[in-house]
Amino acid sequence: MRQYIDLLSSLPYLANPFLHRRPPISAVQLQKRLTMMDFQDRSTVQSLARVFYWGRLELKDSDEVIVREAQQLTENFQPADMREWLFWRMDFRTVVAALRRRQAGQDAPAANTHWGFGNYVHQIERNWGHPGFHLEGRFPWLTEARNLLEAGDSYELERLLLSTVWNYYSRQVPDVPFSLSAVWLYLSQWDLVERWCSYNAEQAKIRFDDMVTSGLEQPLQELRKIA
Repeated sequence: MRQYIDLLSSLPYLANPFLHRRPPISAVQLQKRLTMMDFQDRSTVQSLARVFYWGRLELKDSDEVIVREAQQLTENFQPADMREWLFWRMDFRTVVAALRRRQAGQDAPAANTHWGFGNYVHQIERNWGHPGFHLEGRFPWLTEARNLLEAGDSYELERLLLSTVWNYYSRQVPDVPFSLSAVWLYLSQWDLVERWCSYNAEQAKIRFDDMVTSGLEQPLQELRKIA
């Protein structure tokens, strides 16, 4: 337990991700702090991050690969509180994946295909034609997410999804205060802060580029008129 006490005591407080321009601790600094844990715990965290961190997935990763990895990691996983959080995260990801698939014009996934993981895969498949898959009561954010997706508002959609996951993690309390569960909960929240800061920076660059382009287009149009 001592390693967890030392590690968690050394980490800065994580406030709401939308209040940060940059994470209160960088990825490099965080990795150095994690060396306070033993090798087994670090390996567990790295494996979980590969599948459950927000922005860790790569475009080449197929749904089937991710689902199989999640199944392997969570099978008989302990401690129980972490397992519950991981299952919630996969339920969330599965619902969002279903919304995106349907918005792209895809039909309902065939039965027994590895496109999603969790408690609601079969319900989504059976209710593909329903706007909210009959899951609005379980996921109150679902209707707003669908509307933003249909409107093409990627910025507000990302904000909604990130805030939903953040609020969920903020309500969770580890069964043991100083434990691997407490470390993983912190890392999961840090990942959201880091993701939003990165996303905000990306959006700021896009807006800046648009402003520059717009600023150049007007003078060019005037020159064409003169020519």
